[in-house]
Order: sequence, then C-alpha cells, then structure tokens
Amino acid sequence: MHEVLSGVTSDVNPTAPAPPAGAPRPAIHRRRLLLSTVGGLGALAVPAGVRWWADRVPVRGPRIWSTAAAGGRMVLPAGPRESLYVSGYDGAVRAHDPRTGAVRWSRAVPAADAADSPGGWPLAAGSGTVCVNSATGVRALDAASGQLRWEVPVPDWRDLAAEQGVVVAGDRVLTGYGNALRCHDLATGEVRWSTPANVSPVPLVVGDTVYVPGRTGGLFAFDVQSGVRRWAQEAVGPVDFAPTVHAGTLHAVCNDPATGGSTVHALDAASGRPLWRRAQRRSLGELAVADGTVCLLSGTDLTALDAGTGDTRWTATVPRGLGRGMSSTAAAGGAVYVGTNDDRLFAHDLATGRLHWRDEPDHLAAGTEYAHIALATAGPAVFRAGRTGIQALGTLPAA
Repeated sequence: MHEVLSGVTSDVNPTAPAPPAGAPRPAIHRRRLLLSTVGGLGALAVPAGVRWWADRVPVRGPRIWSTAAAGGRMVLPAGPRESLYVSGYDGAVRAHDPRTGAVRWSRAVPAADAADSPGGWPLAAGSGTVCVNSATGVRALDAASGQLRWEVPVPDWRDLAAEQGVVVAGDRVLTGYGNALRCHDLATGEVRWSTPANVSPVPLVVGDTVYVPGRTGGLFAFDVQSGVRRWAQEAVGPVDFAPTVHAGTLHAVCNDPATGGSTVHALDAASGRPLWRRAQRRSLGELAVADGTVCLLSGTDLTALDAGTGDTRWTATVPRGLGRGMSSTAAAGGAVYVGTNDDRLFAHDLATGRLHWRDEPDHLAAGTEYAHIALATAGPAVFRAGRTGIQALGTLPAA
C-alpha cells in the first residue's frame, strides 16, 4: 500500500506554494490512479505467483538412479554390499544392484490370480536366501541367482496375502499364516514350531526373540529357536503394523476405528513391562525409529517423540498424497523420510524436523490404483518403490 500511495501523490510538487484557502484541490488523474493501483497490486501478487509456480515446478532430490520397474515391497538386507530385493505388482521378485538399479535376476511367483498380490508379495532376505509368501505357500529362493530352493504349500491359508509378514532370522524363517506364527528351517522348509492361534502375521525378530501382536490384542515374545513364550502383554489393543525395537524398547501402534484415534505403546523389550504410552487424536501408520527418536505420520503431521519418554521433540508438515494408498516413513542416517502415495519423497532432519530436500515426479497426479509405498535405507541413502518405479536417492556409502 505504501507504494500505491506514493505513486498517487508523486504529481504534487512539495516546493510549490500552498493554494489559497478555499481554492479547489489539485485533480488526480483517474487513469494514472488506476494504473498505479494495478501496479501496486501486481507488485504484491508477484511474490505469491512465484511461490505458486515454485510449488508446481518438479523438484529433484539427490537422485542416484531411477528405474521404471515397479515394486510394491522391498528389502535391503546388507546395504549396498548385496542386492536390493523387490516384489512387484506383477507377482515377480527381482534382485537389483543397489548402486545402479540394474536387474540381476527376476523370478515369477505363481498365483491363481494376479489380484492375489495387491502391492507385491511379502518378502524377506538374509543368510543368502530370499523368502517369499504367496497365496499358495512359502518359497525360498537363492539370493544370488533367484533359483528355487524349496517350497512349502500352505493349505490352511485364511488371510489376505497382503497382510502376511515373513522374516529370515539366522537359520530360521518366521511367517504368519493359518491364524498362527510358524517357524521353518531355512535349509529345508520344515516346520520347527508354531504358536497357538490368535497371532497376527506381522512378526519382528531382534536377536533371539520374535515379537508378534495378537490378532485381537496384546503383544507376545517367543524364543526364535524353540518357540517358547517369554512374555505376554495383554494391556495393549490390536496392533496394526509390525512393532519396532530400539535401544531395548518395543514400540507399537494401536489404532481405534471407533474413535479414529490411536495410541503409541512403549514396552520393555526384555520383559514386556509398559514404559509409557502416548494417545493421538488421529490414526497412525507405521512407526520409524532411529537415534532415540520415534517418528509418527498422521495425515499431514509428522511428529517426533523421544523414544525413552514419549515427549514431543518437534512437529513438521508433510503434504498429503494425492493417490490411493498409505504413505510410508523410514528413519536412518540422521534423517526421517516420508514417501507419499503420489511419488513424492521428503527428507527431514531427524533432530530438528527441518526439511533437507524433496523429490517430485515430472507429472504430479492422483493415482487411480492403490499404491503400496516401500522405503528402505542404507546410511545416507534411501530407496523408494511404488507403481511408477524405483528410485535411489541420497549418497551411497562407500563399498
């Protein structure tokens, strides 16, 4: 407004004698006034226009490589020293070179219907083996060649394949199906032990302990080798995702469909004893935990909590994805990453929440098909997989 007023009064000579009392005031040219006003408003509008355009122009993060090979699930068992294993929407499992994105091998996983694999088959890797769950059974593939080692049919499969989890732990493979957790021998596929019913198929293995939620509530810990239950914590509601363990603390999310809220639980990983819990007004997705920090994503809110106390450290805003499906989070190397379901990726400083960089596709549009966003980290590098392809961003660690 100051510029507009200056333009209006600039025709008046400050050194001219004042008009006599009662004399008419100098006329202001209407056209000049209109042009000055428009010019002033234009000056104000330019910064807003620049900001609008900057938001529209695709932003490039520190890309290492990109490939159009779509993938819905992804594991990186040994960082860039081994392979990046991806389960695609077409039912195939592929091994990529983490440094170049080149496909090392591809293996089709048979299924009666391709629709049985929404978002890719669940998979895990370790001990030179890639294990894959499908709607017909559990398969073990050689990690170097993709050749089939063994296959165990699952006749009592009663859950959606998309919900199954699988973990390779030393000489064991743990997976949930038939309303129980099963432990297979990695070399032969033989079932070593299984839990009673009412166990959710999303196990987590840390050391010699496997943690698994109950299907109707509770968290349980079992010995990996024997299957003996170590503890049970019933004071936890139904857990929606696999829990996480960080610095001896087990963290889990319970969403309440009735209220739309959620609760983050922190338990002692050795005993199951409750340490703290944090209620949220909205539902949450998977947790990302690193460097003593628990990161929560709810809608457009990214919140970091102290892993030891549950106190808030910082909050940041992340744009809501325009596509169908859930956004994902991962934390490592001093950063927390958010992959939205419209192919955007955001990297925030884990200590402060400040945005380091963002990466956007050339054409940002709402997707019509459900997208399962997968993230994997290796130090300062992050890998993102979705329907439109796989990208590696950041900096690869030294070989």
